[in-house]
Amino acid sequence: MRFLIVSLLALCAAAPGWAGEGLLWPDAAAFAERAVPAAGRPVDTLAGCPKYSFKDWEAYPDSPAAVREVSEVGAETLPLPADDLDRAGIIEVLKTSLDYWNARPDGAKVQLGGDTFDAPRLRRSMAALLEIFSSAMPEAELRKTLQERFRAYRASADDGTGKTVITGYYEAEIKVSKTRSEKYNYAVHLKPADLVKTTPEMGVDFDYGRYDESGALLRHYSRQEIHAGALAGQGLELVWAEHPSHIMLLQIQGSGVLRLPDGDYLRAGFDGANGWPFRSVQKILMDCGEIPAMSFKTFINYLSALPADREERIADLNPRYIFFQSRPKDSLPYGAIGRHLTPGRSIAIDPKYIPLGLFGLLKSKRPVAQGESLEFRDFTRFIATHDTGSAIRGPGRVDLFWGSGAAAETEASSMKASGELYLLIIK
Repeated sequence: MRFLIVSLLALCAAAPGWAGEGLLWPDAAAFAERAVPAAGRPVDTLAGCPKYSFKDWEAYPDSPAAVREVSEVGAETLPLPADDLDRAGIIEVLKTSLDYWNARPDGAKVQLGGDTFDAPRLRRSMAALLEIFSSAMPEAELRKTLQERFRAYRASADDGTGKTVITGYYEAEIKVSKTRSEKYNYAVHLKPADLVKTTPEMGVDFDYGRYDESGALLRHYSRQEIHAGALAGQGLELVWAEHPSHIMLLQIQGSGVLRLPDGDYLRAGFDGANGWPFRSVQKILMDCGEIPAMSFKTFINYLSALPADREERIADLNPRYIFFQSRPKDSLPYGAIGRHLTPGRSIAIDPKYIPLGLFGLLKSKRPVAQGESLEFRDFTRFIATHDTGSAIRGPGRVDLFWGSGAAAETEASSMKASGELYLLIIK
């Protein structure tokens, strides 16, 4: 399950029109050298930044709160029938979603806009779509069939444009060791025994916590407290990494490959969080004038090039911390629906507004790696809502799962564009 994130990825690249052909990101190492304080200067740029208080987590939300909407639209507005990937991926996500709804009780219900749909309705939707896309239906007939047999809903931000902000995430890979050393000094942690998954009936505003000595339910230890040793001595160290920023990368992506020095590897997947809100470290440093807009990949390289004590302090600006479990080597990244994700088609959404297990259509621009640069191309693609993320809030935010490998890392780390998201329910 990918609860973070996330990929807030390029929440950094906030300026309109930042995506363009032949885009080259700044050199991370050069900016890291400039960020090391000279003698007589403040400890770092944050010390003199009027926009941010290091001790005031709640004063720096990831994004402003806003009223957003999911509403029904005429099916003729659907950007059909273009799709930039092969048909096999559509079949795969439909089978995954149908399996999800087959496992839900008949009384399970979801709300989309102002309408409520039960599990049998969703099963019929997925079964009908599976039949449609399994056929060799001509494009014109496909368009007509979807428009006639399905209701369409559009998820959008509240700015009147009907647009959705789309970012990307992927299965990360970081270098680790099974033993602690001077080089590998930061642990990837297993879930603590006292971690509690909260429910609405508990009356708290965080997703995970712990009970203290008095029996009060509070958030689990923050990233800064964990770095200071709050979990030491409990045998929770799965592996050890060289950089705290690499662990934060793994946590933001929600799953990953842990590469050992001899080339062997482990796979890790989400297994709980500490209940603290996510804060975009990249956005903080941009707002304080330390760094320009850059891809998330470049940003992680920037952090890992800093002196060790400063890298840790900056990573601590994000108090949210994710715990992992070891997964089989041949396993695939799992989403919040408890089933594997499909690269290029599974998306993470905010389930408060958009239910899990739905099928729809996404239209936007996407980065395509071209050697050392990126080219941005228009795309339209059928997708399914298979995951969630702690940085994905409101129906105006979507995170598209890219998969694994170098190209997925480069492209997902650079993805941030406005687009359109439509969801389909059978009439």
